[in-house]
Amino acid sequence: MNGLTRSNALKLGTGAVGAAVLGSLQRAFAADEMTLVGIFSQTGAYATFGRDTDRGIKLALGEVANKVLGKPVRYVIRDDQTNPGVGVQQVSDAIDHDGARYFVGVASSAVALAIEQVCGQKRALFLTSVGADEVTGSECNGFTFRWSVPTYGAVRSTMYPYLKRFPNAKRWYTITPSYVFGESLLRNVKEVAKEKNLTLVGNDYHPLGATEYSNFITKAIAAKPDVIALLNFGGDAVKAIKTAQQYGAKKTSKILYVWSGGLLDYQAIGAEALEDVYVGCQYWHDSDPDTQKASAPYQKAYGEPMGYVGAASYIETKLTLAGIEKAKSLDPAAVAKALQGYSYVGPTGHETVRAFDHQVVKPYFFLHGKAASAMKDQWDYVETLAVSSYPVPQDKNLCKLG
Repeated sequence: MNGLTRSNALKLGTGAVGAAVLGSLQRAFAADEMTLVGIFSQTGAYATFGRDTDRGIKLALGEVANKVLGKPVRYVIRDDQTNPGVGVQQVSDAIDHDGARYFVGVASSAVALAIEQVCGQKRALFLTSVGADEVTGSECNGFTFRWSVPTYGAVRSTMYPYLKRFPNAKRWYTITPSYVFGESLLRNVKEVAKEKNLTLVGNDYHPLGATEYSNFITKAIAAKPDVIALLNFGGDAVKAIKTAQQYGAKKTSKILYVWSGGLLDYQAIGAEALEDVYVGCQYWHDSDPDTQKASAPYQKAYGEPMGYVGAASYIETKLTLAGIEKAKSLDPAAVAKALQGYSYVGPTGHETVRAFDHQVVKPYFFLHGKAASAMKDQWDYVETLAVSSYPVPQDKNLCKLG
């Protein structure tokens, strides 16, 4: 990946769009401060994750006294409203008018996929933790990095240990949000099902932010599956699990929530509904000494353990700052190059940024909902059953970085 030379910048500078890009680059590289944009939902379907995203960014910035390369960091928040068009508008405006070159956050894969194309075209660094495999696969670019395990790994890190515990769980029913994240999870579930000779007895699609789940849950119960696999996220999954509890789904089937939002989700679901539900998660504060150590500063700052969302934005910010320090430059192309192959101790322990697709290789956690009577404190919703890592093999990855 080559840096942006002056001659290349001048070539970009032809036309109104190119002039805007060139102008913002000149402002960014010459500025006495570095602008970091937290791009996340303050409104929309994933607004519930905004608070912890903001907290994680602020915690990371506070650890370096809001400075990088001796320059102050200006932190700006932009609301993507869980809407790809709005996300693109917000990022484009921040680049063209504020000279912003660094972005972290986003909870929606659809939003992230749209934003990463803008960042690739305008040479701005974007770190995110969404799930769709395409982010560091077919739609990858040299300026986008992902901390979270993609859906390929999340599905395998939940289904494999689940099937090891319950080898006779052959009949599966899936409930899937009808956008790119859900489709990516479903595709991987189908791959594992074929590999393990499972039968998918049904699937229901629902719109993002659906308000009613009784129809989906009753159809799932009627199919008499061994497992009801929830491929949704956040508020959609919270409502689905509460509805499953209300309709007695756990009496006839096990529930597997493949990609959970961690502590925020579990608090919203509640111990009674979460009991005996199997969940996958990118980070759980009480899984092992590494996650416990990572959570301690967050708990000191905010009075509760760090969750997945806070951990994601925290390490995305830390990686951004580390890349700048390693590159000794505010040029996003130089920073991207510095992050390739970078190994470090992160919220889950040893983590590595792969050079060929900018995917962080890290563990994924397989958890099990506790009974309320077994909880040792108000945050002790789950026990850790397995920790594993299944990164997309390079020969299966469609990423082609130039």
